[in-house]
Amino acid sequence: MVSFKVDPKSDGSRILFALAATLIPVVLCGFMFGFDIASAKAVFWTRPKGDMAVMNAGYEAFLRQPWHWPLTAVSGLGDKPISIVFTDSIPWLSLVLKATGLSHVFNPIGLFLLLSYPLQAWSMIGLLRALGVTDRWTLLLGGLMALMVPAWIARQFGHIALSGHWILLLALTLSVRSAREGLTWRRIAGFAALLALVVGVHAYHLPPVGAVFGAALLAELLQRRAGAWGRVAGAVVLAGAAVAVSVWLLDYRDGRGWTGAATALGLYSMNLVGPFWPQASTLAGQAWNGSWYEGVMDATGGQSFEGFQYLGAGALLLVLAMAGFHATLAVRQGGVSKAFWVRWAPMTLAMLGLTVWAVGWSAYAFKTHVYDLPRPKGEIAEVIGGFRAYGRFFWAVGYLLLALGVAWASRLPRRTGMAVLAAALAVQAVDTSHLRHGVRETFASLDPLSYPVALVSSPKTANRPWVFVPTYYCSANWRDLRVMRQMFQAIGRVGGTGNTFPTARDSDPPCIVTRPETFVDAAPGDRRITVVVADGVARGGVLAPIAKRTDCHRFGPGVACGRDLAGNPGPDAREARRAGGALRPSPPKLSP
Repeated sequence: MVSFKVDPKSDGSRILFALAATLIPVVLCGFMFGFDIASAKAVFWTRPKGDMAVMNAGYEAFLRQPWHWPLTAVSGLGDKPISIVFTDSIPWLSLVLKATGLSHVFNPIGLFLLLSYPLQAWSMIGLLRALGVTDRWTLLLGGLMALMVPAWIARQFGHIALSGHWILLLALTLSVRSAREGLTWRRIAGFAALLALVVGVHAYHLPPVGAVFGAALLAELLQRRAGAWGRVAGAVVLAGAAVAVSVWLLDYRDGRGWTGAATALGLYSMNLVGPFWPQASTLAGQAWNGSWYEGVMDATGGQSFEGFQYLGAGALLLVLAMAGFHATLAVRQGGVSKAFWVRWAPMTLAMLGLTVWAVGWSAYAFKTHVYDLPRPKGEIAEVIGGFRAYGRFFWAVGYLLLALGVAWASRLPRRTGMAVLAAALAVQAVDTSHLRHGVRETFASLDPLSYPVALVSSPKTANRPWVFVPTYYCSANWRDLRVMRQMFQAIGRVGGTGNTFPTARDSDPPCIVTRPETFVDAAPGDRRITVVVADGVARGGVLAPIAKRTDCHRFGPGVACGRDLAGNPGPDAREARRAGGALRPSPPKLSP
């Protein structure tokens, strides 16, 4: 009989390590958002803020519809069906919750946020192991460092699907393993699964995951491993099929519209000094002012958030120390070996390519314009313009640099290495404290109500079509946009439909188009309610199309027009009369 000896000390250490790497991130998530954030009954999801209102409204509309094909297409959010891939409602998770009946238990956005915390730590631990780190304390400190990455924390202000940075860490792990140990069929399947996952989480992760996948393929060929060409060809076919099938299942066709194309290229970019210059840094005194951070640098007007790539003071110290050490070593040794470049040149090129793309077509160093590149045009511009916030593509580079810094520290004498990592983590935690404060404050309260609840909740306005003039992307006033986002969610909850909805692709009709029925009173039997959010004006402007109607009522930030609105406690006709119409009276409006 074969006997197996179990080392209780080693086994206990492994369990404690696993518990720490899981529970510390979960507790941190609870501290940030509340421990009920994943619950469908969490108060926050009754009126979420900013883009999260759109994501949640898209998900709720998806739940209300019976199963049909295409699976993720939702009617009633606009004039045409829209797939929830374009509402950033995390389609794979939404499908699972709907199919299993768990939609009354979990909210997909909150659940994804909760899962992302331990997955962020564990995925960094996986990358460190791929880089050769074995010490559990080092792995744990490295995993905790991944929870302090400023760009990751900043995504949690509202772009929840994009906070799945653990996807990038898993892709880097597979690529590093493949370069060091070989591109096995198991790793090929891992890449294919990861690409399929990306399609149903957020398409912005495709370029970085695709880049490190390409690096793994090229490293396999350059190292001339036996059977490399067959595995690489099989990997391309399998990965392409995984993406194509996922795109088809999740219905990337419905909801495609104008992307902004070349006109947005150069705006949402990374500053050349973005990874190194303090942004939202506590140590630099950049305090949270209730909407963003004091003293941040923004050369284009779109870099402070979409191009946010600051690594954090602790990570920077670690990376700079590692770079200085290896540069000195390379000089002493007269360079690095050919074998090193054969193995790691593909990854280096992938990271360089992502960095160049993150900087983009208009480069700035601080606020100084450095260069412009010719912008693409036509169909190519439309495809590239789909990734117009390309400043995000440095994320994978930043994580690899951080992991290399931790791996370097792990090769120092143990006490020295642990001290370096502990100090770096402490500095990083302090430097990112203002970022965490801003995120916590965002989730600590509901979005302030911007319209009278009775306007939508009244039985007279339930289950009716709502027409917004102008449509969402034709409205310039940010306060109006907030009113519309809140109303979209409320309208859906009472069975209503709309003609416009904010998505990742603007599929609304051109702004110059106004429906003819907008100018006249609603005919008998016409249940449409026309809403004009007034752009802060009392008369004229966007109110002009409805000035001659007699069935309109003012409700504070706008005007609602339609049949059977008289006597509804929401709208106030007396205010609407001042906007220029001969309008029917109704009781005073409720205060928002």
